[in-house]
Amino acid sequence: MKKEESSLTTNIDNTHVPDKVYAFMIQSHHMLYELVNCKKGDSVSVEVFDDVGVEHEDGSKDSIQLKSALSNRNPVSNKAVDLWKTMYNWMLSVENGDLKIDNVKFVLFINVDKKDSIVEKFNLSRNHTEAVEAWDYARKFFYDETDKLKAIGKEYKQYVEYFFEYSKKELAYKIIQNFELKKCIDNYSVTVRKEFEKTGIPKDIIEPIYMGIIGWIGVNVTKMVEERRSIVISFENYEAQLHTLYREHNQRYSLMTHSIEPTDQEVQSELKKQRVYIKQLDIIDCNYTEKVAAINDYLRASIDRTIWAQNNDISYQNMQSYENRLKRAWDLSRKIVMLEKKESLLPEEQGKLIYYKCQEKEIKMDSVCVPDFFQSGCYHSLSDELEVGWHPQYIEKLNERKE
Repeated sequence: MKKEESSLTTNIDNTHVPDKVYAFMIQSHHMLYELVNCKKGDSVSVEVFDDVGVEHEDGSKDSIQLKSALSNRNPVSNKAVDLWKTMYNWMLSVENGDLKIDNVKFVLFINVDKKDSIVEKFNLSRNHTEAVEAWDYARKFFYDETDKLKAIGKEYKQYVEYFFEYSKKELAYKIIQNFELKKCIDNYSVTVRKEFEKTGIPKDIIEPIYMGIIGWIGVNVTKMVEERRSIVISFENYEAQLHTLYREHNQRYSLMTHSIEPTDQEVQSELKKQRVYIKQLDIIDCNYTEKVAAINDYLRASIDRTIWAQNNDISYQNMQSYENRLKRAWDLSRKIVMLEKKESLLPEEQGKLIYYKCQEKEIKMDSVCVPDFFQSGCYHSLSDELEVGWHPQYIEKLNERKE
């Protein structure tokens, strides 16, 4: 039985699960927020020395805690667990040597327009005297005239006690003095989008470039996580990708080929390797000339695709989009052939017709023009990875050959 829609609805006010999911998602987006304001030699990280960190060329750091709230709660109220756990963690990081107090800025970034008296006092402190006053003000909120801790919530009690120990007050002063509160007036996605406008990209092309760079950051973060590497993106890599996306969307231009036709020896060597894309041509009875043409296109496309990526002439997103179009065109050709020629042609002939149809129809790439051989070479690359196939039962036929 199908569940009623109301039973599948989550009340955000009654759960912190959406908050946690949202907090995880905005970390990679916040990398872009920081990269926009970086300079050569800077880098932005996630979960290296804080939620998000900026390491500047001169060795100084911005230690950034991101606090999100989709519900009505205030993450920086005087009694907020988020606020005091953040102060506690920063103090531990300095004491453990992870952060050097003299060259770090402590930033608390919240995705809501909230405030309270203590965090406002901390935020306005710009020298030692003001930091001492802010610390004294905050301590009186939790301790009475006899210097006894008042009755406070146990969920943040340990953090408050640790931060206001007299033996740690000099360190607390410095943290407060180097503290900055940043908050969203609009919602978070709008805030990041507005920050990106500082790049000066023309309005008519900024949206696809913005989506492209967000996607690029997401892909890189995922790859680093999967490879168990530190999540760090340098300003130079960000700038190169931004330049690539700008060039793609600013005007349509022709990509220069770097490859040349392979020699007879290279062709024969490739034939002997019996890659999957050659086997795919075998099972639809393509002749030697057609295989040589396929090898030529496959090798040249592979070389050019690699060099274009290294030179930032083409983005990952553009290449992915192009391959998806090729696969859609192949799937449509396959369906048409199977409808029209299912009874009149043998499976091998059907496969050859699918192959020819894919060679015949031109598929264009976004914003750039590619050489004639490139489309065919990409099809062979996809067939080598079994993303596409020519024979109606190409998977079964290839498995039979293995056996």
